Amino acid sequence: MRILKIISVLGLSLLWLAAGAQVQSRTITPKSHGSVITADEVPEFTFYVPDKASAARFGLVKGSQSIWLSALKAVCKPEGKGLKYTLTGKFLEKGKLAFEVLPLYQTDGVIIRVNGENLPDSLSLFWAFGAASGKSQNEVQNGLNPADCKNNVFVVERNGVILYYPKGGLHDFSVFYTMFPIEASAVLSDAHKQNSPLELFNSGHKTDAQALSGMFPIKNGQNYYCSFYKPASNYDVNYYRLPAVFEETKAGKPQDH
Repeated sequence: MRILKIISVLGLSLLWLAAGAQVQSRTITPKSHGSVITADEVPEFTFYVPDKASAARFGLVKGSQSIWLSALKAVCKPEGKGLKYTLTGKFLEKGKLAFEVLPLYQTDGVIIRVNGENLPDSLSLFWAFGAASGKSQNEVQNGLNPADCKNNVFVVERNGVILYYPKGGLHDFSVFYTMFPIEASAVLSDAHKQNSPLELFNSGHKTDAQALSGMFPIKNGQNYYCSFYKPASNYDVNYYRLPAVFEETKAGKPQDH
């Protein structure tokens, strides 16, 4: 018989099965009461603020080959109020990839730092974003589900994305933001086609379930940043400010931006 255990560590809730200690789900606690950010065994996130405001998943692209990060071996450990993932596997050859995920102090959201060591040449980090249904966590599933992508509208401004999604009536929309490295590409994609990152990227925008996907090259020893967040007057940032935001957040000394 499997026994469920729940432990809370500095605002990070961990839920796993005692048999084999296999992690089933994690929850990062954001700023506002009632909001929650779910995290999977690999860097895949769903943002409830408190309605479902988006989901994000990541993959890797190397030439004509691509995989989701779920195909890699992942080790995930609590780090402060956030999580640190270390990923290895055949696709990375002898390399490894690290994701550090921290909840923001200023608003509901996270900031993520990605870096790698001994990575193969011509490697890109793939991302996909969307599935903002405006429904409660009890009404929907976590993840980038096509059913939650309906009526999502994306506005891309350089390396930032504004996602408008339905909250109530036909003309009642909420907003959620994300920010990626300036080298990132971005295209509208068909969320029904997620067998691989490249299938999603090349799927086209003629669908009833639009998501946004893209990629950027990743090189050894360099830091790359992403942020997913609910807009707030004290968190008005561009990509060049994300390194400072990350360090302030990690040190527990946040500043308004």
